[in-house]
Amino acid sequence: MAAPVTRLQPAKLPTLPASTTPEQRYWQSFTSPLLIHEYGSVTSINFCATTPHDFAITSSTLVKVFSSKTRTVAKTISRFKDTAYSAQIRRDGKVLAAADASGLLQIFDLQSRAVLRTWGGEHEMPVQAVRWNPRDLTALATGGDDATVRLWELPVGKSVATLKGHEDYVRSLAYIPGSTFGGIVSGGYDKMAKLWDPRAPGQAALSFSQHAAVEDVLPMPGGTTLLVAAGNTVTVWDIIAAREIAVLANHQKTVTALTQTSGSDGSKRRVLTGALDGHVKIYDAASWTVVHGVKYPKPVLSLGVSPDEKHLAVGMVDGLLSIRTRLSGKQKDAVKEKERAMDLIMKGIDPRSVDANGKKKRSGNKERRLKGMDYKGENEDIVIDIPKRAKRERAFEKKLRKGAFADALDLVLGPKGQGDPMMVLAVVKELVYRGAVTAALANRDEETLEPVLRWCLRCVGDPRMVPVVAEVLEKVLDLYSHALGQSPEFDKLVGKLAARIRMEVGNARMASRAVGMIGLLVAGNNSGVRERAAIEV
Repeated sequence: MAAPVTRLQPAKLPTLPASTTPEQRYWQSFTSPLLIHEYGSVTSINFCATTPHDFAITSSTLVKVFSSKTRTVAKTISRFKDTAYSAQIRRDGKVLAAADASGLLQIFDLQSRAVLRTWGGEHEMPVQAVRWNPRDLTALATGGDDATVRLWELPVGKSVATLKGHEDYVRSLAYIPGSTFGGIVSGGYDKMAKLWDPRAPGQAALSFSQHAAVEDVLPMPGGTTLLVAAGNTVTVWDIIAAREIAVLANHQKTVTALTQTSGSDGSKRRVLTGALDGHVKIYDAASWTVVHGVKYPKPVLSLGVSPDEKHLAVGMVDGLLSIRTRLSGKQKDAVKEKERAMDLIMKGIDPRSVDANGKKKRSGNKERRLKGMDYKGENEDIVIDIPKRAKRERAFEKKLRKGAFADALDLVLGPKGQGDPMMVLAVVKELVYRGAVTAALANRDEETLEPVLRWCLRCVGDPRMVPVVAEVLEKVLDLYSHALGQSPEFDKLVGKLAARIRMEVGNARMASRAVGMIGLLVAGNNSGVRERAAIEV
């Protein structure tokens, strides 16, 4: 008994490498961008550690606290007469500290915006670094342009300790996570990053020399790894061994801000860097490789990521504040539904008249007439399915079954070779399998050969289809090379194919050269930075 004839299915090509990685898709999910123009450069962004993770920014003489739920200004503090810097919300979310260009340090109650404490006169120059002690609610540290780091206690009316060792502006400051003695790291324009033990304030416990002024420091959780931003590079240091682990040299201009994700939701910890080249780079904290990047219209001065990784805020030199939010759950569904409704309205369709699948809803009378037609029976019912009639063979399938290979190829190619490329590929593969390519291409004239050449011209640029196209072209040239110069149309198509093939080969060679050149540049840049850092250390 003969086997039933099965329908010819369209060819399925191998899946090309994904254009985006899962990491890129994750960071691209920070959509719904909000741009806010402030009065001056946004010099600092700080997210509160407790829910709902509101965040504070400093711009001009103002400190603004934004609600993370509404992304609008919840409170404005205008108690500074000079440029405000480094507003920091205490981990309990009740108190905020900020300083200004006159050296004044003030503590505010966030509920009433009342001034709880004012310290002035001890820092003789601007204070651009303020940090709360993560283990003590009443302790904080400041770094000023007078090259000193000062420690403060809320009940005391003056600084309790002064750490001297820098020879230029102190512009960055951070407490070491997990440090039981309140270890502090400071970075200065004297090209030094220093580790301090407050119990012995006479001199720094450890110093790390850099090749340029230090703009920011970021100790990693665990307290054994330190990131230092100096110039257009970020150096990763092992604090215990006092040695360099890696140099991140992916920015073209000065790196101004460092921050990290919490990794609290099970995701990998990531480090974010912002620079004056307008780029924010995102690094894997395990391999120190770039996993994603975001381009902003102006140089970046500050950035922050909320502890729940739902908001990414970036401040720029022209006063532009960008807030990107990652939607999830019901919020994402609501946005999709709104976009769907807007698309239907633009097409002149009432969104209420179609269902979720885009099909027109039935009217009330039709719904009553068709009531019960969709009933499929209960579990205990016996439902007899009437087998569907087999679909009729397509014209080219009939020709294939009868061995009329040339006619089958003509039918699937269509006029001017505009048939479905995947179905044409399936038919050609079937001809190759049957050894009938020559039979399908033989005895053709100029008119019937044109669709074949046009299909080859359409598909020769797809690397997944090149082997089949090459086999077809080889047969065409074997059969009709003697006709070159006799038909203007045939010569024109062959010339186009030759030019397209030369272009694809040239593109492949250029891509190969570019990959090699980029590899050499990256290797040379990294080795040069490491050598400079080793000499300075």
